[in-house]
Amino acid sequence: MKTIFSILFILFTLSFSSAQNYQGKMNPVPESGLHQILLSPELRSASQNNLDHLRIFDAKKNEVPYVLFEGRSTDLQYENLNILSKNAVPNKVTSIIVANEKALNLDHLTLKIANTDVDKTYSISGSNDNLEWFGLVIDQKIIGLNDAGENFVERDFYFPFNNYKFLRIDFVDKNSLPINVLEVGLEKNYAIKKSKIELQHFEQKITTDKKNKQTKIHISFKDPQVIDAISFDISAPNFYLRDAKIVINKTKTQKRAEVDYTETVSNFQLNSKVKNSFEVSELFVKEFTIEIDNQDNPELEIKKISLFQNPVSILADLKANENYTFKIDSKLSAPAYDLAQSGIDFNQSYPRATISNLDKIDNPKDADSSKTFWQTPLFMWLCIGFAVLIIGYFAMTMIKDLNKEN
Repeated sequence: MKTIFSILFILFTLSFSSAQNYQGKMNPVPESGLHQILLSPELRSASQNNLDHLRIFDAKKNEVPYVLFEGRSTDLQYENLNILSKNAVPNKVTSIIVANEKALNLDHLTLKIANTDVDKTYSISGSNDNLEWFGLVIDQKIIGLNDAGENFVERDFYFPFNNYKFLRIDFVDKNSLPINVLEVGLEKNYAIKKSKIELQHFEQKITTDKKNKQTKIHISFKDPQVIDAISFDISAPNFYLRDAKIVINKTKTQKRAEVDYTETVSNFQLNSKVKNSFEVSELFVKEFTIEIDNQDNPELEIKKISLFQNPVSILADLKANENYTFKIDSKLSAPAYDLAQSGIDFNQSYPRATISNLDKIDNPKDADSSKTFWQTPLFMWLCIGFAVLIIGYFAMTMIKDLNKEN
């Protein structure tokens, strides 16, 4: 019976301690209508990077529908870009320079390539004067350049978000003949994404692993954060080329025991000839480590490391001078609003609304004050406890009866 009571107590405690509840105020807006609400890094962290937990309430505690706002239409519109030059150094590299004359914000280009069975390694860089170039993508590979139904293929080449006036694609020709690039185009939709948000208030610790000839940079936040990009400001030496990776600590169960291990989530290369900014697959972590392989070279002198996340906004229909409350409840599931299907023009610009004073609700009872007793976790666990006690009583009775018979 003591064991039953112990298990029940632990489950009861976890049911409250695991809930994450936050509340904030939305600053009143001067005009009624649709408003764009940028979700800050702190808010996304509080929601565990799960928009299902978000709710907006008006002054009468009525739920206000919202929809994820990407800031662009789903209709694709293509535009060809001017190819300024194609220069080939035999058995080395073919360089194609494309003009972004309007300095549009881009994160990829679409290339029309004549059919070939050749695979290619490529790098992409950007420039504003066609003289000084900055790295965007290094040593990526493109395969499958053969379409049986056409005499060409169209392939998207992705790179970090930028608005360079010139873009250069370098195809390595060491192991094969050049490929024939017929056209270069873009999707206009991708020209209106917003700049990334730089994360603040994190700690970093740089150590040297002399045995493995590595520099290790440990990054930690007070709370988990979303990370989509990272950049390095390296002051010395003047020339370097280093492989680097991001690793995170994880735990798995193996033979009924918890085993700690590390997982590599991103690889990149630091290069003195380019701007060292890299996109990473979205991370939601409290801490991670950057490992730089120095081999027999001197360590890099890193002046600054910057971390970024892609902006996320929601769109809601707000009334002028109304007091709105923004809440996060980790027990909530995805809401079902029809706002997204109501004919909203997502390609339009909307006025902004902001959230202030986001505070954690420490007492779960406060978050459930609007619920009746039978809707609360307390009532649920009292029912479970009662059932456990009944089962335990009959189990103990049966054990005593068996002992008497023996």
